[in-house]
Amino acid sequence: MNRGTDILIVEDSAVDIQILAELLTGMGSVSFAMTGADALAKLNEFSYDVVLLDVMLPDMSGFDICRQVSDKLRPGETSVLFVTALHEAVWEEQGLLLGALDYIVKPFSPPSIRARVRNHLTLARTTRELRQTKDKLERLATVDHLTGIFNRGHFEMLTERELERMERSHGPGCLLLLDLDHFKQINDTHGHAAGDQALMAVAKAWAGELRGCDILGRIGGEEFALFLPETDGGEAVNVAERLLRQTRALAVACDSGATLRLTTSIGGVWTQGGIDLKTLMCNADHMLYRAKQLGRDRVEMQGAQQED
Repeated sequence: MNRGTDILIVEDSAVDIQILAELLTGMGSVSFAMTGADALAKLNEFSYDVVLLDVMLPDMSGFDICRQVSDKLRPGETSVLFVTALHEAVWEEQGLLLGALDYIVKPFSPPSIRARVRNHLTLARTTRELRQTKDKLERLATVDHLTGIFNRGHFEMLTERELERMERSHGPGCLLLLDLDHFKQINDTHGHAAGDQALMAVAKAWAGELRGCDILGRIGGEEFALFLPETDGGEAVNVAERLLRQTRALAVACDSGATLRLTTSIGGVWTQGGIDLKTLMCNADHMLYRAKQLGRDRVEMQGAQQED
């Protein structure tokens, strides 16, 4: 859902809407709905900090609305407050059991309404900020800050999970190691900022060539790793050849005015399980070394071999 206004008033009385809107002046943007259908449309399209929800509406009850949108309301980020003339305890219990955080009986006290809404607005905004901070920290823990692809730790975790799955399915998989050719010369000649631009460019170009299930990570400096699930050796060579072409086609414009042309060397190993990631990485590293020895800008591939 998109971010909407701060407060939604769901009320079939125009007088009560006006009273509530005036009470909440200065606390945030206010929207309103006079029917259950209109309220559902707004709640399905936007997210709100606080929803003031009448129980008795012309087309459905506020309880019905709460049931229908409960799975779309993020806990702590949207507070539902029933505002109703139904004062019996059984109705209050039902409203709170449906997920409402407050139950206000009409006629209400204006200072009480303002205080309660203010508290729930603070709760919603604080919860959202905490969630955003948590998401940011999780991203920092899994993503390489420069290129935006997985960092080494998360790449290894995801690949080990795929290898465990392959043990059960006996399907093929392939690991590629990719190393930009003569990268030190880029840093020495054009500076580290140019080197960073090159790394970002290749990561973006390669990611655009991959499936959603493929796992691409930066494992150090100018070295990247790519795990291709459900991919045999021949298919992996085709992928590697596409990545070679993508790399050659790049023209990275540097802040200095220079244009960088890049190539990469690729070493690959395919397997059908029965091998750990450390051994797979070692095998792929041997193939990468071979690709460099044979002139770079090429791919070398073999089947995985257990080390003695």
